[in-house]
Amino acid sequence: MATKAVMEFKVHPYVQFMSDRFGAYDRWIESEGLPVVSGSHVQDVRTLELGDWPRRGGKGAYLSFSDQRVADGYVCEIAAGTSLAPQRHLFEEIVLIAEGRGATTVWYDEARKRTFEWEAGSLFAIPLNAWHQHFNASGTERARYFGLTSAPVVFELYRDADFIFNTDHLFRDRFDPAQEDFFSREGKYNTDYYGGILESNFISNIRDIRLVPREKRGKGNRNMYIHMAGSTMLAHVSQFPVGTYKKAHRHGPGAHVYMLDSTGYSLMWQEGEKPERFDWQEGTVISPPAGSWHQHYNTGPEPCRFVALHASTAVQGEERGVEQIEFEDEDKVLRQMYEDECARNGVAAQM
Repeated sequence: MATKAVMEFKVHPYVQFMSDRFGAYDRWIESEGLPVVSGSHVQDVRTLELGDWPRRGGKGAYLSFSDQRVADGYVCEIAAGTSLAPQRHLFEEIVLIAEGRGATTVWYDEARKRTFEWEAGSLFAIPLNAWHQHFNASGTERARYFGLTSAPVVFELYRDADFIFNTDHLFRDRFDPAQEDFFSREGKYNTDYYGGILESNFISNIRDIRLVPREKRGKGNRNMYIHMAGSTMLAHVSQFPVGTYKKAHRHGPGAHVYMLDSTGYSLMWQEGEKPERFDWQEGTVISPPAGSWHQHYNTGPEPCRFVALHASTAVQGEERGVEQIEFEDEDKVLRQMYEDECARNGVAAQM
C-alpha cells in the first residue's frame, strides 16, 4: 500500500536543545576570532583572505562547510622565516601543504623529537595528542596549508578546551617516539583492497604516489586510498583523463575535495533539485553536503587529479556504501553541458 511520508521536524528537539544550551564547538570557533567560511566551496585556499591567529602565531580561516558537524577544515599561513606555536590536541588532523616549504617537528618525549621537511603537495597526519610545531623554511616567502580535523565531534563530546588541548595521555599505538623512521620509512601499498590503500605517515608529494585502476567510476579512472599515523580519518587520491568526467555519486558527510591538477567544474544537487555549479582549479576545496549528488568534470588540457580528505570512519557513514548514477542513466542535459564546455576550451570530449 502506498504511503506518503511527512517530515515531523528538520532538527530533533533534543539536538536543538543541546546546540542552544552548550554549542561548545561554535563557541570555541567564535573565541578564535578568525574568518569562518560557510557553504560548500572555496575557490582557492592560496588566495583566501585570512585573519590574525594569536593562539597559533600565524594567520588562518576556518572552513565550516555544509553544516556537517563531523569534520571542519581550516587554512593556515606561516609567515616567512617564522614558525607556529607548538600545540597538541585530542582531535585528529590531516594536513596538505598548498604552497611553500618548511618542516614539522612531532614529539611525545622532548628527547625524541622527530622532524620531517615538506613542500607544496606534501601530505601528512598529526598523531593523536602529539606535540607538533610547523616551521617555514623560507626567509622571503610565506607557506600555506589546508588541514581537516575531527574537532567538531571532539568539542561536542567533551565541551572542555582545557582538557582537549592539555591532556597528557600518550597514544603509543598511533605514534611511537622510539621509531626513528616513523616519518621517513617507505609506504606500504595494499593493492588487494578495492581502490588500493597506501599506508604511510608522510608523503612528500601527493602527485607522485602510485594509483590503481578504478573504472567503476569511469573509463580511465585511477585511485588510491591513504591511511596515515593510525588515524580514523583517511584520504584518497583520484585521477581521470582529459575530456572525461566521473560518474555522479553520493555518500555520507565530511569529504573535502582539494583539486590538484587541471581545470573544470563540479555539480552538486539534492535529489529532485537543480544542480549547482562550482568551477575549480588547483587550490579549490569542495565539500559535498551529506547525501547530495556530486559530479566532477575535467575541461582542462591535462588529467584531473584531486585528493579528498575524509571525516573519521566512525562518523562519516560510508559503511552504508556509496551510490552512483551510471552514464547511461544520467541527465542528457548534463552531458551536453560538458561537451559545450570542452568545445569552448578547445578540448575534445572523450565520453
